Amino acid sequence: MIEPGAPQQEQTVTEVSETPTGTRQATYTKRTPTVTPAFRSRQFVWLAAGVVDAVLALDFLFKIIGANPIGFVSFIGGVASALSAPFRGILSTSVTAGAHVAYWPDVVAIVVYGIAAWIVVALIGIAAGSGSSGRARDHSIER
Repeated sequence: MIEPGAPQQEQTVTEVSETPTGTRQATYTKRTPTVTPAFRSRQFVWLAAGVVDAVLALDFLFKIIGANPIGFVSFIGGVASALSAPFRGILSTSVTAGAHVAYWPDVVAIVVYGIAAWIVVALIGIAAGSGSSGRARDHSIER
């Protein structure tokens, strides 16, 4: 997906074609969006944050419904355990009836990683000179 307001590259194209009645020439301007490295960087950050948050959300869901820790569930639990390790102890783990576990460090990690991704995306936009949204701004003053 191309970002709205992205800079565009203009190219003038001239096509010459032979027709039974003679030579025909058509000239038109072709505009193609230019994707900047900053835009791709922001896309990568959001993708990485989405994958991390999805893994943590799946781990939270698997624990709360009492899924057996085998195969895919075990893999997700191992990855999520490493991702939520810095947040252990902030909130206690709740155990519901039937020994289902609500592992709240996963939820805290989802929120913190989401905020961190938003900050990184804003910093990329600032470093690229286009603000946090990545769109160019017109700072001219009309008199």
